Amino acid sequence: MTLRKELTDNDVRGLVRDSLNIISRTQRSLNLPIMPNLPSTIKRLKQGNFKAMYINNPKGKNYSMDFGSFQPPASIFLDKRLPSSDHPMDMPDFADTMTTYSAVHEIIHADDHVGGDQLLITTVRHILREHPDKLERSLQIIQEEGGNGVIKDYEDLASLWAIQYVDMVTHYRSYVVLRHMQAPQLDQIWSRLSNDYFPPNLLTCIEVSKGSDYVFGLFTDKMGDYCLIEALEEYKCMKEREAQSYMV
Repeated sequence: MTLRKELTDNDVRGLVRDSLNIISRTQRSLNLPIMPNLPSTIKRLKQGNFKAMYINNPKGKNYSMDFGSFQPPASIFLDKRLPSSDHPMDMPDFADTMTTYSAVHEIIHADDHVGGDQLLITTVRHILREHPDKLERSLQIIQEEGGNGVIKDYEDLASLWAIQYVDMVTHYRSYVVLRHMQAPQLDQIWSRLSNDYFPPNLLTCIEVSKGSDYVFGLFTDKMGDYCLIEALEEYKCMKEREAQSYMV
């Protein structure tokens, strides 16, 4: 059992400040649109509200490694117990990387909000336009299994899928930042995320084949033309080609 102290509000404030600096340096160095609205986001978060609080991680949450929350227009909350997540004890750097990762993740959500949440909005429209067959089948399954009070129609389901896609993209961008800074034990975070239903390492698998510029283009140049469904299909095609090459 670790005896690390819990996070305080001042810790969260410092993490946000330091993470903004890390993101800014990484974005300049890699020349990638990690946070397209960075100057405006920095300005808004200067007047932000930063709190350490107890955050439950209930079943059904998008990702098991989510330990923070962004609340518009400029509030970032991190779990007080984040420093206690360095188990097993042979990974002493894991907690420090996890706290920074969580702060970066919520800051990127804040940047998306500053930009009008365009990725979310256009992804919902894309799903409704291009994937009505999958929405119909999925909604039918939900209703056959007893229904869900939150998901009543195609729009609700498309919004849920779009939120999951945006969070997957946010995890990927957070990973790129900490990877560039050579954060210790980062692979532990990424491997744990691989157990989730829509693992964000789908994007790193695509990156290995096609490069980071291509992946960032999926949520910039192809914004509104790509979602979880295309990501899963692209990943499946890559794996099939790899299998065929092994057989040859």
